[in-house]
Amino acid sequence: MDISRRKFILSTALLIPMMGMGKAYLGFKENHFRHGLASGDPLQDRVVIWTRISSLNYSGKKVKWQVATDPGFIKIIKSGEQGISALSDYTVKVDVHGLMAGMKYYYRFIYQKSVSPVGRTQTLPKALNGRDFNIAVVSCNNWEDGFFNSFRFLAQKKEVDLVLHLGDYIYEYATGEYGNPGSGRINEPKNELLTLHDYRTRHAQYRTDANLQVLHLNKPFYVVWDDHDLANDAYADGAKNHQPNEGLWQQRKADAIQAYLEWMPIRAKNATDICRKFEIGDDISLYLMDERSLARTKQMDDNEVGFESQDRAIIGNRQYNWLANELKKSKSTWKLIANQVMFSGYAVAKGFKLPKYNDWWLGYPYERNKIIKLLTEENIGNPIFLTGDHHESFVLALHKEEKFMQYTKTYHEKPLAWEFLTPSITSRNGDRKGKEEIVTFENMLADANINPHMVFGDIKSHGYFIASINKHTFKSDYFFVDNILTPDAKEHKAAVFSIDAKTFKLSKQ
Repeated sequence: MDISRRKFILSTALLIPMMGMGKAYLGFKENHFRHGLASGDPLQDRVVIWTRISSLNYSGKKVKWQVATDPGFIKIIKSGEQGISALSDYTVKVDVHGLMAGMKYYYRFIYQKSVSPVGRTQTLPKALNGRDFNIAVVSCNNWEDGFFNSFRFLAQKKEVDLVLHLGDYIYEYATGEYGNPGSGRINEPKNELLTLHDYRTRHAQYRTDANLQVLHLNKPFYVVWDDHDLANDAYADGAKNHQPNEGLWQQRKADAIQAYLEWMPIRAKNATDICRKFEIGDDISLYLMDERSLARTKQMDDNEVGFESQDRAIIGNRQYNWLANELKKSKSTWKLIANQVMFSGYAVAKGFKLPKYNDWWLGYPYERNKIIKLLTEENIGNPIFLTGDHHESFVLALHKEEKFMQYTKTYHEKPLAWEFLTPSITSRNGDRKGKEEIVTFENMLADANINPHMVFGDIKSHGYFIASINKHTFKSDYFFVDNILTPDAKEHKAAVFSIDAKTFKLSKQ
C-alpha cells in the first residue's frame, strides 16, 4: 500500500489543520478544533469523547457535544454541554453513558457556532459471538525521530476496533537531544519538559500531527503512560533524566501526569486510576498496568547489593495483588496484560552487546519471579503480555528457568505465557546500524542455541501489530513501514503468528 503525502493531505485538509497555522491562520479564520478529536476507554455502555478548544479569545464557556448513530447526525441519541477552563488547558472530556454494547457511534463538538469534524467510536461488545475483535498495539512515537506514517495506515484499517497505546506518547527531551535530524521535525517547546506548561505544550504539538489526528478521529484508544511521558527511566521517587537543579521530582511528575490526563481520552482522574480492566464476556480480559509512577523503585545493576531484594518493586504489592486476584478469578479465554517494559528478555552471544536491561522486568527479579510463580502455581490459562518500550519487534515464550537470564526451554514447549513486543512508531532502534550489522545481530538473536524461546526478532523496523482475537485463536499480524523521515511511505505485512486457545501453542504463518 502506498499513500502519497499529496493524496493524504488532500483527503484531510478540510478536517485537520496542519502545523504552521499559527496566529496568522487563526486571525483569518479561527479554528477552534486544531488539536482534533479523540475517544477512549470504551465499555459496553459508555465511552469517553475528547477535544480541546483553541481560541484567541475564550469568550465562550460552554462547548456543546453530540453523539449520533449516523454520520449526518439525523439520529442524535446523546447531547449536552461541557464547561471549559484554563485549569484543564481548555480540554473537553465527556464520559458518555447509556450507550448500546457493540455499536458504532459518531460524535462532534460545537463551540461558538463552529462545528468540529465528525469522530467515529464504538462500544465493547458483550461477547465476541464468533467474530474477531481487533486491537492495534502501538507505542513510542517520538516527534523528532520522524513522521507518524504508521498511524495513517492504521486509521484506514476498518477491521481495527480499537488502539492500545502502551506509552511514550510524547518524549520529554529538549530539541536535538533525542531524535533524527534527517526528519526536520523540531520539538515545541525546545527545552526539556519540566513544568505543567511545558508538558501541555508538547502534548499540544503532538496533537497537531495529521497522522495522529486522523487515527484518533477514527478509532477509540486505551492508553497507559511509560517513562518518557514523565521523564526517561522514571520511577516513583525520581528519574534518570531528572537532576537536582530541575526542581522537585514529585512536582514535575504531578505536572506530567496532569497534562497526560487532560490530553488523553481516558476516564482516569489520578495516577492510581491508570490501572484498570476491560472485559468482553468470557472471551477477553485486558489489564492495563502502571510500571512507572506508583511503586517502582530506582533501577539497579545486577552486581549491586540488594538487586534481588523483596523491597525492590516495579508494580508494588497493591497492584500485584490486584492483578493476581483478577487473573485467578478470570473466566476469560484470553488474559491480556498491557505491559510497558519487556518481561521475558533474551540473551546475546559473546562479543555482542546486550541492551541495558535494568529498566525491564529483568531489573526487578523479585517481583518478576512473583509473577512467574503466580502463572505456574495457579495454572493461569492463556496469559499474553502485550509489550511496548523496546522499540523493536519480538515474539517470545516465557518459561520458568532455573538460572537468571539463561534460556534453555524452547518455544515449542508450552510456555507459561507469550509475549509480543510492538516496534516503535518512530523512536530509534537498530535502524541506525549498518545493514550488515543488522543482519548479523538478528541472525545471532535467532540462533536456537542462544534464544530457544524466541520465535521472532526484528531490531530495525517501525510499525505496529494487530491482535485479532476470537474464542479459538489469538493472531498477531506485524505491519512495518519503509520510511519515517518523510511523509511518503509504503507499508507491508511482515509476519503473522497464531496461538491456539486449547493448546496454547504458537504457529508461524
